[in-house]
Order: sequence, then structure tokens, then C-alpha cells
Amino acid sequence: MQHRGIFKAYGMFSGVYMHVIAVVQNKGGVGKTTLTRVLAEYFARQGTRTLVVDLDAQCNLSRRFLDMEYDPADPDGVLPPLHPDFEGAGGRSEWSGRSSSADIFFSGEVYPYPTQWNPLLALPGHGPRLREIELVRSEDVRERVHDRLQEFLELQDVKEAFDMVLIDTAPAKGPLTISAVRAASHLIIPTTLEPQPIEGLYGMLQLWRREHSSRDVNRPLQIAAIQPNLFRKGVALHEGLLDSLRSDQALASMLSPVVLHQRIAFAEADHPEARPKSVFDLSPRDLANKEVLQFCEHIEQRLAC
Repeated sequence: MQHRGIFKAYGMFSGVYMHVIAVVQNKGGVGKTTLTRVLAEYFARQGTRTLVVDLDAQCNLSRRFLDMEYDPADPDGVLPPLHPDFEGAGGRSEWSGRSSSADIFFSGEVYPYPTQWNPLLALPGHGPRLREIELVRSEDVRERVHDRLQEFLELQDVKEAFDMVLIDTAPAKGPLTISAVRAASHLIIPTTLEPQPIEGLYGMLQLWRREHSSRDVNRPLQIAAIQPNLFRKGVALHEGLLDSLRSDQALASMLSPVVLHQRIAFAEADHPEARPKSVFDLSPRDLANKEVLQFCEHIEQRLAC
């Protein structure tokens, strides 16, 4: 499989080092998509050339940045929109005009979509094709899936086009999640303060240790944050599990000092008619705004280490 024509519409840039952050947890409902979205917006607002990659067949991240189209033949109901650079029947006859993260694993030729923030481009998901990738035979999975995203992101065109890549993953430890972990320079593992997500946290740490130990010393896989999320103050379970994480010496250096509380502002920002459209546009005194900024600044500091 050859990677062809990647990012031709966006020119060439002179990047120095590209950070690749995968947001992973094999338990759903812990806020992976929300954290990926706010980090993408944070870095884009600073002018950082950022690419978001949606590897979750549910395509929730894609819907945060693009006007996905509804497809009655798709159980998840959405597919990528026509690309704004698509020229129709008079253009490239072999291209449908739609591009997705799944194309990395098939044709290798992708066309990221512009978003409302100029330095931020998005590769949306496509449910049926991402699910097809997960069904690759075990004897082919490493070549066709596990190593494919890393190979793609190491292409010179890609490294010169972006300073930051953020990958949202499905709540699983399947082939696509392994591919994201293998491609990453940093992981963020969000967790809510409940037993099953904590179990998922330890499961992801096992995956991290295996990947980290197999890498060359010049390419370590770092934990940018174990991120407590959707915390409810005054709930004994949440407070007790947070104290347990903080007292675990094996996790202390990886645990984020920022605790993200359960706040309606995050859900409101996802509504199509939300005003303002972003938590970053809330008053600086708003607690959601403060917490998100603290979280993003913490990740930024971790990347600088």
C-alpha cells in the first residue's frame, strides 16, 4: 500500500517536532472525545498546526468539528461530508469526494477537512469502514492496522504539515486503539471516579507498559496525564477513589493535578445552537473555563518535558 497525494491542498511547512497525543480508555463515558476536542481547540487558538483524527466508529469527535451527513445505511448514522475541495464529476474520477481516517488503512490517500479554526484540520471517522478495519485477520493485523497509523504520521509531508496530532479512540483495546497507542508520543487516559473506569485505567496502563518497553529509548511513549474527569464534589465514592489514586506512588507522577468536575457547560457547548459555542468563550470567572484552561496548560507543560 502506498501513501499518495497527502495534504497536497495545504502546502508544505517546516515543522521541527510533531507531538502525537492519543486519548485512550477502554471504558466508555469517561470524556475522551471532550478532552480531545478542547485540546484541539486550545492549541489551534494558539496558532499550532493541529490535526484531529477520529478512530471511533461512533464519530462523536467528527460531529464536533464538521457537518457530518446522515446515512440511513450506516448503523451509526453518519458519514463524512463532501470535501470543500472536491470538484465533482469533472475532477478526480477515482475519488468519491469524501475522506476519512479509515482511508489511512485502505488507500493511504487522505484529505483533511478545514474547521472553523484555521490551523486546525480534521480527519473524520466513517463507521462502517472503521469497523471493517477491526475485522482484519489476526495474521495480518500488525502490518495492516497496528503499524499503519505510525507509518502514516511519520511521512515527511505529514511531519512538515503539523505540529500536533490528536487522536480520539473507541472505548476498547482493539486493533485501532493499539494503532493509536503505537503511533503516539504521549497518552492521555481519562477516568471517572467509579470502579469500572478505574479498572479500565489500569488496563490501559498495562497496554502502555507493553508498548513503552518495546520501543527504542529515543522514542519513548509518555503519559501526559491520567486525567480525573466528571468529578462530583461531596460524593463519597468519587472523593475516596480520587484519594486512592493520589496515594498510589506508582501513579503519582502521571496523575493530573487538575480535576475536571461534572459541569453542564461541556454538554451545552455540543449543542448546535449553543451560544457561546466554546467553553473558551465563557467568562474567565466561569469554573468550566478555568478548569479547561488549567487542564490544557498542564498538558502543554507535560509536552515540554
